[in-house]
Amino acid sequence: MKYNKQLLITSLAAAIAGCGGGSSSQPPTNDNGSTPPTSNFEYVVSANYFSSCGEITPQTEAMVVRHDNSGAVAAVYEADDDGNIAIDYAGVATYTMLSVGYWGETAYPRVHTYVDITADKIKNTRIIAEGFANEDSCECNNITFDISNVPVALPMASVVVSTTTSADIFDINDTDGLAEAYVCRSIGGEWPDIALTLTSAQEEPAKTYYTAVLSDYSFDETFVVSNAELVRKVPFSVLNNNVNSDSSLRVSLRGRKDDWLHYADNVRVWDVAELSPSVPIFDTPETYIDAYNVEFDSFSSEGTDIQVSIYTGAEVTVPSTHTESLDLSLMSYDLFSQQVSTFFDDESYDLSALGADSVTVTMSGNDSFDDRLYFFQLTTPSEGSLAILDSLEIEGVDFPLSSNFNFDEEPASGYISLEAYDVQSTTDYLESLNSDDVTAYGIVYFDF
Repeated sequence: MKYNKQLLITSLAAAIAGCGGGSSSQPPTNDNGSTPPTSNFEYVVSANYFSSCGEITPQTEAMVVRHDNSGAVAAVYEADDDGNIAIDYAGVATYTMLSVGYWGETAYPRVHTYVDITADKIKNTRIIAEGFANEDSCECNNITFDISNVPVALPMASVVVSTTTSADIFDINDTDGLAEAYVCRSIGGEWPDIALTLTSAQEEPAKTYYTAVLSDYSFDETFVVSNAELVRKVPFSVLNNNVNSDSSLRVSLRGRKDDWLHYADNVRVWDVAELSPSVPIFDTPETYIDAYNVEFDSFSSEGTDIQVSIYTGAEVTVPSTHTESLDLSLMSYDLFSQQVSTFFDDESYDLSALGADSVTVTMSGNDSFDDRLYFFQLTTPSEGSLAILDSLEIEGVDFPLSSNFNFDEEPASGYISLEAYDVQSTTDYLESLNSDDVTAYGIVYFDF
């Protein structure tokens, strides 16, 4: 494959070649260099860094480039001091968003290209920091909480803990009615809410769920959990499970409260018959349910060992008032495997036979010290090719980038992934990009 190991280096270097370190503003221009009329419609994309202690920093060096039909630069939109990028909404076009990510303290370029979409479908960019933020801006502490008043806590409870700033999800098997959570905040900020999901550790999978959200707590005394609520459950089924293999089936449960996504449970079984016949609906505006198969394989290409991970699944978002049964129709594993098998050979894909509305290709590479070199995503309709990278140009764009990136270094490790999404309520590519309806998906990772 052309991009195996070298991946995107050549195209990315050509795309950002000549991008300077300045920060001068550039107005949108037409192909002939003239300034186009100002649109009456605009969409604002917010770009920021989000550290693991909850500190949000505007990413002022982010920008969006709109391409014309030839792939040349048609307009440039830069972030303001708040990290906001106002993009011309008019028409369907191809957009590339350039931003900077950090791997520890090492900066690397992040490039997102969206093909044939309107500006309002460009997703907000939030760069998740690796590890914790600067020690001078972040503080952490442990809280101990007493769950002995919760009916499932004795003789042994399983406790899943997550917070708005947690980089890790804690799963605690408790034997004495006490558990701990490690929480962080930016200095001067507020301590985050803590979400608890409690089940009996002797039930696998869990049949009874209790949840609690802790917001008013201190670190110098044990917090007694007395407001845990029994969660209502609805029946569900998993369709198209890959029963003819040794793959495991997982069901992930998540909830959302005030735009904060918390983790609730992650059940792994080898047979769909082992799953509970119902799932909890949390007392939050929305509950996320994600069921998927996972399989692993490997092969060798040009002397490089390639590890393959394939996920086929379905996800759904349901309101807390939901009462009907849920059918999660997983994407066909066999069909997905067949459709993506040619991608590693000719860099093109056609996943329309899967009912896919959109496809996202991700490429990421690390150096020999495991520092991130680059991260790239290409989102297209169900049919496309990496050949589009050869036509997109960002020549002459003054990218306000303070770091000098080395595009001559071949990555020592990394991955390519291919993701297909089928939003079952629509066949429209644009609608599918921000739909919360039942979605079947397939994801394959080629790790080298």
